Amino acid sequence: MKDSLSARLTYRIMAVVLVMMAIIAGVVYYTVRESMLVEAQGRYLNVLRKIQGEQRRITTMVDMGTMNNAHDIEEDIDNPDKMLDHMERIVNLSNNIACCYLIFEPYYYPSKGRLFIPCARRNAKGSVHVSRIDSSYHSYFSDVWFQEQIKKDRQDWTKPYFESQLFAGNEEPRVLKTFTVPIHNREGRPVALLCSDLSLGDMRKGIMKELEEVHEQDEKGCRLHSYSISFSYDGVYLNHPDKERIVNKNFVEEVKETPDTLDDYVLACMMQSPEGSAMVKIDGVPSWIYYQNIKQRKTIGAIVVPEEVIFHNGRQLNIIILAVMLLGLLAIYLFCRCQIKDIADPFVAQKAAVDRELTIAHDIQMALLPQSFPKHSDIDLYATQTPARDVGGDLYDYFVHKGRLVFCIGDVSGKGVPAALLMAVMRAMFRSEARRACSAAEIVGTMNRNLSEEYAGGDFVTMFVGVIDLASGRLDYCNAGHEAPLLAGKPLPVLPNLPVGALADWTYEGQEAQLQSDDMLFLFTDGLSEAKNTANEQFGRKHVLQLANDHLAYAAKSLVELMESEVSHHAGNAIQSDDITMLAIRWLGNSLTLNASMDDIGRLEPFITKATEQAGLDNREAKRLRLAAEETVANIINYGQATAIKLLAKVSDNQLELTIDDDGQPFDPTQDSPTDLSVPPDQRPPGGLGIMFLHQMTDGLDYQRIDGHNVLKIKKVRKDSL
Repeated sequence: MKDSLSARLTYRIMAVVLVMMAIIAGVVYYTVRESMLVEAQGRYLNVLRKIQGEQRRITTMVDMGTMNNAHDIEEDIDNPDKMLDHMERIVNLSNNIACCYLIFEPYYYPSKGRLFIPCARRNAKGSVHVSRIDSSYHSYFSDVWFQEQIKKDRQDWTKPYFESQLFAGNEEPRVLKTFTVPIHNREGRPVALLCSDLSLGDMRKGIMKELEEVHEQDEKGCRLHSYSISFSYDGVYLNHPDKERIVNKNFVEEVKETPDTLDDYVLACMMQSPEGSAMVKIDGVPSWIYYQNIKQRKTIGAIVVPEEVIFHNGRQLNIIILAVMLLGLLAIYLFCRCQIKDIADPFVAQKAAVDRELTIAHDIQMALLPQSFPKHSDIDLYATQTPARDVGGDLYDYFVHKGRLVFCIGDVSGKGVPAALLMAVMRAMFRSEARRACSAAEIVGTMNRNLSEEYAGGDFVTMFVGVIDLASGRLDYCNAGHEAPLLAGKPLPVLPNLPVGALADWTYEGQEAQLQSDDMLFLFTDGLSEAKNTANEQFGRKHVLQLANDHLAYAAKSLVELMESEVSHHAGNAIQSDDITMLAIRWLGNSLTLNASMDDIGRLEPFITKATEQAGLDNREAKRLRLAAEETVANIINYGQATAIKLLAKVSDNQLELTIDDDGQPFDPTQDSPTDLSVPPDQRPPGGLGIMFLHQMTDGLDYQRIDGHNVLKIKKVRKDSL
């Protein structure tokens, strides 16, 4: 069941509103997304700057506290007993110093033995313990890092490392970085290394505190959360939520192992830019990374924020907006259904009434056209009309009157109901004038005068009117501005007459043509040749001409149906813009088709008699030709194994040419007869006598084998022309 008008209008309004809402939602989503990216970049870079500022403050305090006490230690370099006090004072100066120790070169104080390392260490509870590291406990001076720092003779930070388990005691080993300052003797030679350990774990607690505030304020309800990482220039992790990665894993190596080249580009930017942001996949999670490059400490600090965290609030906002839009859409739908239905119902009823009237008009118009085709042995006729609308302005008509086939095809200018009414008028005038007039030109001329006198609408009609003498095949025709018909696959010559109704006093000129047996006359309106497809390409008159020429042997109905199929395939889904009318007429003339059976041979005599009368042969010659034809057909039936036999009589140049076409076994009757009359009849081969009669009773024979058919042409010349 088709939807009602109110439903269709509602759906269209809903479609427009839905498109507008989709556009608005898209704009809102894009705007919110961009604003959230900008806001997230500002927020997390500010947090990162704050974290890096706090870390810079802590490391500076360690630097300054250690370097400031280095001078006092050098002043007391000759008093080893004061060194423990110096270590304790340094640790107490800053809560961020986990341990401070002074490593002297071996035997620097002979009284203290080979190894002298005073140390002050803060435990997990915050208490400071002062002790001397025994030589059996550790031997720092033999380590490579110690030798390198003494050789450099300047303060520096070491790479991160895990605190020795023996040194940590029962506590969990900490991740440390050590700030070292060389201590000189009175001669200025470096003899010891002052070391202050910074716990990266303690620094991480400060970072977590900052991020927890962000998690609470800006990431509440998120499945994932942002986190902080940092690594040295060589890629070693200094900070990561996964403690197993700290010191043990390398960020640079992880990036190089991934197939994504974007990671390598982002890493290069992090190494070169002071700060920035980028979208990457970290541990398989699409995330934004906000980073800062701290060149003084040769480290890079970053905050990693999963993408869903950044857009979490935006998605919630979009869901709310979408829900509001859907509710609004539902409200609009209900309102439209109620209001439009009240408005549209009267129009629907009126349109239904108009549709019924148009349907009736269509039925009436189709009823005006011929509903059956003449059952006449001399013609094969078929016609169709396909209006572009419910009713159309094309017309065709035909009838047999006094041995003549009178026919017409026409196209009224304009379309729809006005054209359909004028079409009915033209059809009535054609029927009336065709029965009185003697020629096609007279029919058209009278119709032109009547239309010009009685109709002032300004419309005109292109027409082709023809009259075929069914006995002779003579065609009398008059073309009034219409498409030239095709005769035997070629355009029929037409004079440039004006359309009917264009000029009241126009004198129409007729023309004549001789149809040959089996000639096909194909007439059509411009709706066929100008039919367009979705690419606005026309079907084309050349295409019509080619199809007609390639299918000359088609019956009238088959040709029209072929044209319908081809134009439908060409048009595809394109809307038909003009009426399409076709009329095909084949004049069978002097032709006869027989079944290959002796029961059908009785139809041969009247056919030959008619042909000889048209050719003007006397009785004797007509009888001789009839005997020759009957003998040939009988031989084909009895010996040729044919299924059908077709005869065609053609009169021209004072002679009659009879063509006999059969699909039997190959046999050339033009060869000399092998019949020997001295042999008794019962001993002669069959058919030989008939071939001899054929040679004697005709004036010429021609045989060809064409496409599996025997084609025999028998010529009989009128004696008075010799």
